[in-house]
Amino acid sequence: MVLNKPMMQVTREHLPVAPQVLLKDDKPLTESYKSRLSHLHCQRIVGNNGKRSCFIFYLSSHKEHNDVKDPTVPPPLVLTLEGKVALITGGASGIGQCTAKVFAHHGAKVVIADIQDDLGHSVCEDIGSSNCSYVHCNVTDEDQIKNAVDKAVATHGKLDIMFNNAGIVDADKARIIDYDKSDFDRVLSVNVTGVFLGIKHAARVMVPARSGSIISTSSVSSTVGAAATHAYCASKHAVLGLTRNAAVELGQFGIRVNCLSPYALATPLATGFVGVNDEELEKAMSALANLKGVFLKAEDVANAALYLASEEGRYVSGHNLFIDGGFTVVNPSFRMFQYPDDSLAGKVAIITGGASGIGASTACLFHENGAKVVIADIQDNKGEALARKLGESACYIHCDVTTEDDIRNLTDTTISKYGKLDVMHNNAGILDRTLSTILDVTKSEIDQVIGVNLVGALLGAKHAARVMAPQRKGCILFTTSACTAIAGLLSGNAYAVSKYGVLGLTKNLAAELGHYGIRVNCISPYGVATPMIAPNETEVRNMEQSLTAMGNLKGEILKPEGLAYAALYLASDEANYVSGLNLVLDGGFSIVNPTIMKAFNLIH
Repeated sequence: MVLNKPMMQVTREHLPVAPQVLLKDDKPLTESYKSRLSHLHCQRIVGNNGKRSCFIFYLSSHKEHNDVKDPTVPPPLVLTLEGKVALITGGASGIGQCTAKVFAHHGAKVVIADIQDDLGHSVCEDIGSSNCSYVHCNVTDEDQIKNAVDKAVATHGKLDIMFNNAGIVDADKARIIDYDKSDFDRVLSVNVTGVFLGIKHAARVMVPARSGSIISTSSVSSTVGAAATHAYCASKHAVLGLTRNAAVELGQFGIRVNCLSPYALATPLATGFVGVNDEELEKAMSALANLKGVFLKAEDVANAALYLASEEGRYVSGHNLFIDGGFTVVNPSFRMFQYPDDSLAGKVAIITGGASGIGASTACLFHENGAKVVIADIQDNKGEALARKLGESACYIHCDVTTEDDIRNLTDTTISKYGKLDVMHNNAGILDRTLSTILDVTKSEIDQVIGVNLVGALLGAKHAARVMAPQRKGCILFTTSACTAIAGLLSGNAYAVSKYGVLGLTKNLAAELGHYGIRVNCISPYGVATPMIAPNETEVRNMEQSLTAMGNLKGEILKPEGLAYAALYLASDEANYVSGLNLVLDGGFSIVNPTIMKAFNLIH
């Protein structure tokens, strides 16, 4: 009998003892499955450490076994990648290594891309040179990503699966005031830009083929705060945003885009970061986990990737698949953040990007309600004019939010002038090219957008927290976008990535700073006609008409003043117990599927 279909994978410490066949939990097979035993076979694969064994169960195709009489027994779930070509970044160790082996055992030709050359070649030897090859690849270098994709196509004639798995963690700095900009940039470069480049170049070869599966490794930190550091949490939120946006763009070409969000597991990256061995880490994370009695293994994540890569997942796209035992549906209350106990008095409102648009409207409204306002921008003429208009209780400070020295000077000058800091509204932002695709966006473009929208937001929050934490009160606000609630808006991938990153940062900071009475929230508006995108009154009217036509809530137009009122509420005492909130101002747009509504209107 030819054994050609891998059915399932089980990790065990010992071989099954004949004649009794055991399941994963060491319980005998039920009577209803005994008719299949003549077709069930087991192969043991020993891991590199010689301790862990991986068992692959095989059976021949279901057609050959239609003699199973029990109608309650479902047909076997056969996940196969036979004839598929997969490229796996970060494939030399941890989740990537395990996935490479699982993919190969299910028939795929695997190309491992990593910077750990010795480990990468070793994995290829374990799998076999006929089924696996290695290419050196630093995912932050676009030329190396392009080369890895081109090598996979040159070697095998196509690319069916792109698994963007490479990632890093940052230094163990729990407090935002201890962060250097370089720490944040380094994590984003690998975890976000590296994924972006992987998706871009996979799409380059998949679009002409009009098929493919792109998978990225995210984390439970893509949805909850306080499970990791700020840079890591922001990066994994950004991966989720990019996943959803790319799924919308590439769906028309038959390309599925998904991400995986595992709970903590013992990988070389994780144990090296924490400084403990596998067993100690598993025990520690099990104590915090929701699902008891089982440890998450790399094999579990690999099998989830297998599902998303296979034909069994052929209609799954834009999905964030959690492998977390229900962890993200509970409040973990990590309490991982600590601050020294001193005090510093001070209240004032700083608004970045405050010289025009949403920022200017917010500055005026805050001023009307009694606040002293510091306008921060790079548009000096507009900023100074607005400050003169508002009078003595307002001032303008030149500030490029991508430069930490400018942010530091902003907060220090504010404290020197007014002796107060109560509200930090991180509003500065830029757009990427409208309707740009993943194929034509350059690395410099995504770096520029992330630099202003995400890194600038982090630096603003960092230096606000520096003065707010000792006084044990304050409010930090961010301007994000409705793209954090629904993908496929006119904004490009770089913009979506940056705004999802801000959403992740909001959640993580709310967890860190809540212990000190500091509230952190963000505001996500639907399209607003601001000078950044509508430079004159005629274009403002045209844009507002278009946005109203596309919007869900009729008879209303969202203006910058609408966002200013949302910011006023979140900054006021009326919102004194609101923190970690993404306040979506979109008239219900994000809860409506426009494709379904369009089809409904066509029918009727």
